[in-house]
Amino acid sequence: MLRSVAGLLAWVVSVVLRLAFVVAIIGLAAGFAFGGGDLPTSVAELGDDVGGVADAAADGVSELGGVGGVSGVDGADAADNVSVPSIPESDASELNGTRVEYLVHQEVNEERVEHNRSKLAFDTELRPVARYHSADMANRSYFAHVGPDGETLGDRYAKFNYQCRVPTSGFKYATGGENILYTYYDAPVRMNDRSVNYDTPEELAQGIVNGWMNSTSHRENLLKPYWRQEAIGVYVQQTDGQTRVYATQNFC
Repeated sequence: MLRSVAGLLAWVVSVVLRLAFVVAIIGLAAGFAFGGGDLPTSVAELGDDVGGVADAAADGVSELGGVGGVSGVDGADAADNVSVPSIPESDASELNGTRVEYLVHQEVNEERVEHNRSKLAFDTELRPVARYHSADMANRSYFAHVGPDGETLGDRYAKFNYQCRVPTSGFKYATGGENILYTYYDAPVRMNDRSVNYDTPEELAQGIVNGWMNSTSHRENLLKPYWRQEAIGVYVQQTDGQTRVYATQNFC
Protein backbone atom coordinates (compact mmCIF):
# COMPACT_ATOMS: atom_id res chain seq x y z
CA MET A 1 0.00 0.00 0.00
CA LEU A 2 2.72 2.45 0.99
CA ARG A 3 4.66 1.50 -2.12
CA SER A 4 1.63 2.24 -4.29
CA VAL A 5 1.15 5.65 -2.68
CA ALA A 6 4.86 6.46 -3.05
CA GLY A 7 4.77 5.40 -6.69
CA LEU A 8 1.73 7.56 -7.36
CA LEU A 9 3.37 10.57 -5.72
CA ALA A 10 6.54 10.05 -7.75
CA TRP A 11 4.50 9.92 -10.96
CA VAL A 12 2.65 13.14 -10.06
CA VAL A 13 5.92 14.95 -9.26
CA SER A 14 7.39 13.76 -12.56
CA VAL A 15 4.43 15.10 -14.53
CA VAL A 16 4.56 18.47 -12.75
CA LEU A 17 8.29 18.83 -13.43
CA ARG A 18 7.79 18.01 -17.10
CA LEU A 19 5.03 20.60 -17.42
CA ALA A 20 7.19 23.23 -15.70
CA PHE A 21 10.06 22.48 -18.10
CA VAL A 22 7.79 22.84 -21.14
CA VAL A 23 6.41 26.17 -19.85
CA ALA A 24 9.96 27.45 -19.28
CA ILE A 25 11.00 26.53 -22.84
CA ILE A 26 7.91 28.25 -24.30
CA GLY A 27 8.65 31.40 -22.27
CA LEU A 28 12.28 31.47 -23.49
CA ALA A 29 11.22 31.12 -27.11
CA ALA A 30 8.70 33.93 -26.71
CA GLY A 31 11.42 36.16 -25.25
CA PHE A 32 13.64 35.71 -28.30
CA ALA A 33 10.76 36.21 -30.69
CA PHE A 34 9.35 39.43 -29.24
CA GLY A 35 12.48 40.86 -27.66
CA GLY A 36 12.93 42.91 -24.56
CA GLY A 37 13.35 46.38 -26.14
CA ASP A 38 11.72 48.60 -28.75
CA LEU A 39 13.27 48.92 -32.21
CA PRO A 40 13.51 52.34 -33.92
CA THR A 41 10.43 53.08 -36.00
CA SER A 42 11.63 56.28 -37.74
CA VAL A 43 14.84 57.93 -38.89
CA ALA A 44 14.46 60.59 -36.21
CA GLU A 45 14.93 57.93 -33.54
CA LEU A 46 18.24 56.68 -34.92
CA GLY A 47 20.48 59.38 -33.47
CA ASP A 48 21.94 62.82 -34.00
CA ASP A 49 23.40 64.15 -37.24
CA VAL A 50 27.04 63.42 -37.90
CA GLY A 51 29.76 65.98 -37.35
CA GLY A 52 29.37 69.73 -37.61
CA VAL A 53 30.24 72.74 -39.69
CA ALA A 54 33.61 74.34 -39.01
CA ASP A 55 34.48 77.99 -39.44
CA ALA A 56 37.25 78.95 -41.84
CA ALA A 57 38.74 82.35 -42.58
CA ALA A 58 41.44 83.57 -44.93
CA ASP A 59 43.97 86.35 -44.50
CA GLY A 60 45.11 86.26 -48.11
CA VAL A 61 44.74 84.62 -51.49
CA SER A 62 47.00 81.70 -50.61
CA GLU A 63 44.85 80.59 -47.67
CA LEU A 64 42.08 78.22 -48.67
CA GLY A 65 39.25 77.53 -46.29
CA GLY A 66 36.46 75.06 -46.02
CA VAL A 67 34.70 72.49 -43.97
CA GLY A 68 35.93 69.00 -43.28
CA GLY A 69 32.68 67.53 -42.00
CA VAL A 70 28.98 67.35 -42.49
CA SER A 71 26.27 69.72 -41.51
CA GLY A 72 23.22 69.46 -39.32
CA VAL A 73 20.40 70.60 -41.59
CA ASP A 74 17.09 68.86 -40.97
CA GLY A 75 15.32 68.33 -44.25
CA ALA A 76 11.95 68.15 -42.51
CA ASP A 77 11.87 71.94 -42.13
CA ALA A 78 12.67 72.68 -45.76
CA ALA A 79 9.09 72.62 -47.04
CA ASP A 80 8.23 75.67 -44.94
CA ASN A 81 10.38 77.89 -47.16
CA VAL A 82 8.26 78.70 -50.19
CA SER A 83 10.33 81.57 -51.61
CA VAL A 84 13.73 80.87 -53.11
CA PRO A 85 16.27 83.74 -53.12
CA SER A 86 17.68 85.07 -56.37
CA ILE A 87 21.37 84.62 -57.14
CA PRO A 88 23.34 87.59 -58.55
CA GLU A 89 25.07 87.08 -61.88
CA SER A 90 28.85 87.05 -62.01
CA ASP A 91 30.30 90.35 -63.20
CA ALA A 92 33.19 89.00 -65.26
CA SER A 93 32.07 87.99 -68.74
CA GLU A 94 35.46 86.75 -69.97
CA LEU A 95 35.31 83.71 -67.68
CA ASN A 96 32.39 81.29 -68.02
CA GLY A 97 31.54 80.25 -64.47
CA THR A 98 29.25 77.41 -65.57
CA ARG A 99 32.03 75.84 -67.59
CA VAL A 100 34.40 76.11 -64.64
CA GLU A 101 31.82 74.39 -62.43
CA TYR A 102 31.70 71.34 -64.68
CA LEU A 103 35.48 71.30 -65.09
CA VAL A 104 35.86 71.30 -61.29
CA HIS A 105 33.33 68.47 -61.08
CA GLN A 106 35.36 66.48 -63.59
CA GLU A 107 38.57 67.04 -61.60
CA VAL A 108 36.81 65.97 -58.39
CA ASN A 109 35.71 62.68 -59.92
CA GLU A 110 39.20 62.02 -61.24
CA GLU A 111 40.54 62.40 -57.71
CA ARG A 112 37.84 60.13 -56.29
CA VAL A 113 38.51 57.39 -58.84
CA GLU A 114 42.24 57.65 -58.15
CA HIS A 115 41.49 57.08 -54.45
CA ASN A 116 39.12 54.15 -55.11
CA ARG A 117 35.97 56.14 -54.51
CA SER A 118 32.82 56.15 -56.62
CA LYS A 119 32.16 59.04 -58.98
CA LEU A 120 29.68 61.69 -57.90
CA ALA A 121 26.72 62.81 -59.96
CA PHE A 122 26.39 66.54 -60.64
CA ASP A 123 23.23 67.66 -58.85
CA THR A 124 21.66 70.64 -60.61
CA GLU A 125 19.07 70.97 -57.83
CA LEU A 126 21.87 71.45 -55.28
CA ARG A 127 23.83 73.86 -57.48
CA PRO A 128 21.76 76.96 -56.54
CA VAL A 129 22.83 76.43 -52.92
CA ALA A 130 26.50 76.43 -53.92
CA ARG A 131 26.14 79.39 -56.29
CA TYR A 132 24.23 81.38 -53.70
CA HIS A 133 26.97 80.99 -51.07
CA SER A 134 29.77 81.88 -53.49
CA ALA A 135 27.90 85.02 -54.59
CA ASP A 136 27.04 85.92 -51.00
CA MET A 137 30.68 85.68 -49.88
CA ALA A 138 31.78 87.84 -52.81
CA ASN A 139 29.13 90.52 -52.47
CA ARG A 140 29.27 90.77 -48.67
CA SER A 141 33.07 90.51 -48.46
CA TYR A 142 33.52 87.52 -46.16
CA PHE A 143 34.98 84.04 -46.45
CA ALA A 144 33.40 81.48 -44.12
CA HIS A 145 30.78 78.77 -43.88
CA VAL A 146 28.62 80.92 -41.61
CA GLY A 147 27.36 84.21 -43.02
CA PRO A 148 27.58 87.56 -41.21
CA ASP A 149 23.95 87.14 -40.15
CA GLY A 150 24.59 83.64 -38.75
CA GLU A 151 23.30 81.74 -41.78
CA THR A 152 24.69 78.18 -41.71
CA LEU A 153 25.05 75.44 -44.27
CA GLY A 154 21.88 73.86 -42.94
CA ASP A 155 20.05 77.17 -43.33
CA ARG A 156 21.11 77.39 -46.96
CA TYR A 157 19.92 73.87 -47.77
CA ALA A 158 16.56 74.71 -46.19
CA LYS A 159 16.41 78.11 -47.94
CA PHE A 160 16.44 76.34 -51.30
CA ASN A 161 14.16 73.52 -50.14
CA TYR A 162 16.95 70.98 -50.60
CA GLN A 163 16.68 67.86 -48.46
CA CYS A 164 19.63 65.55 -47.91
CA ARG A 165 19.92 62.46 -45.74
CA VAL A 166 22.76 60.05 -46.56
CA PRO A 167 23.44 56.86 -44.54
CA THR A 168 27.02 56.79 -43.28
CA SER A 169 27.54 53.92 -40.83
CA GLY A 170 25.26 52.07 -38.50
CA PHE A 171 22.29 54.26 -37.65
CA LYS A 172 24.13 57.51 -38.48
CA TYR A 173 23.47 59.76 -41.44
CA ALA A 174 24.85 62.93 -43.03
CA THR A 175 22.70 65.86 -44.08
CA GLY A 176 25.17 67.69 -46.30
CA GLY A 177 28.74 68.92 -46.56
CA GLU A 178 30.70 71.86 -47.93
CA ASN A 179 34.13 72.98 -49.13
CA ILE A 180 34.87 76.58 -50.10
CA LEU A 181 37.78 78.40 -51.75
CA TYR A 182 38.64 81.69 -53.38
CA THR A 183 41.47 82.50 -55.74
CA TYR A 184 42.30 84.72 -58.73
CA TYR A 185 42.11 84.12 -62.46
CA ASP A 186 44.87 85.25 -64.83
CA ALA A 187 46.93 86.73 -62.00
CA PRO A 188 49.82 85.43 -59.87
CA VAL A 189 48.63 83.44 -56.85
CA ARG A 190 50.74 82.06 -54.01
CA MET A 191 50.20 78.32 -53.64
CA ASN A 192 52.37 76.06 -51.47
CA ASP A 193 55.27 78.53 -51.33
CA ARG A 194 55.26 79.08 -55.08
CA SER A 195 53.53 81.39 -57.51
CA VAL A 196 50.98 80.01 -59.97
CA ASN A 197 48.92 81.67 -62.67
CA TYR A 198 45.62 80.21 -63.82
CA ASP A 199 45.13 81.61 -67.32
CA THR A 200 42.72 78.99 -68.71
CA PRO A 201 39.47 77.62 -67.26
CA GLU A 202 41.04 74.16 -67.16
CA GLU A 203 44.01 75.37 -65.11
CA LEU A 204 41.67 77.26 -62.79
CA ALA A 205 39.52 74.18 -62.18
CA GLN A 206 42.55 72.04 -61.49
CA GLY A 207 43.92 74.68 -59.12
CA ILE A 208 40.65 74.79 -57.17
CA VAL A 209 40.61 71.02 -56.67
CA ASN A 210 44.33 70.96 -55.86
CA GLY A 211 43.65 73.54 -53.15
CA TRP A 212 41.08 71.25 -51.54
CA MET A 213 43.23 68.13 -51.96
CA ASN A 214 46.23 69.86 -50.34
CA SER A 215 44.21 70.47 -47.16
CA THR A 216 43.60 67.46 -44.92
CA SER A 217 40.07 68.38 -43.84
CA HIS A 218 38.96 69.36 -47.35
CA ARG A 219 40.48 66.23 -48.87
CA GLU A 220 38.72 64.01 -46.33
CA ASN A 221 35.43 65.74 -47.08
CA LEU A 222 35.88 65.45 -50.84
CA LEU A 223 36.76 61.74 -50.62
CA LYS A 224 34.13 60.59 -48.16
CA PRO A 225 32.76 57.30 -49.51
CA TYR A 226 29.12 57.90 -48.67
CA TRP A 227 28.57 61.01 -50.81
CA ARG A 228 26.44 60.28 -53.88
CA GLN A 229 26.24 63.70 -55.57
CA GLU A 230 27.76 67.14 -55.47
CA ALA A 231 27.26 70.60 -56.87
CA ILE A 232 29.84 73.25 -57.65
CA GLY A 233 28.91 76.92 -57.52
CA VAL A 234 31.35 79.46 -59.00
CA TYR A 235 31.03 83.22 -58.72
CA VAL A 236 33.37 85.53 -60.61
CA GLN A 237 33.97 89.07 -59.36
CA GLN A 238 36.01 91.96 -60.75
CA THR A 239 37.81 93.70 -57.90
CA ASP A 240 40.71 96.18 -58.06
CA GLY A 241 41.29 95.33 -61.71
CA GLN A 242 41.61 91.61 -60.99
CA THR A 243 39.29 88.65 -61.47
CA ARG A 244 38.51 86.98 -58.16
CA VAL A 245 36.84 83.55 -58.21
CA TYR A 246 34.79 82.06 -55.37
CA ALA A 247 34.01 78.34 -55.44
CA THR A 248 31.63 76.40 -53.19
CA GLN A 249 31.35 72.62 -53.25
CA ASN A 250 28.25 71.08 -51.65
CA PHE A 251 27.63 67.37 -51.09
CA CYS A 252 24.78 64.99 -50.53
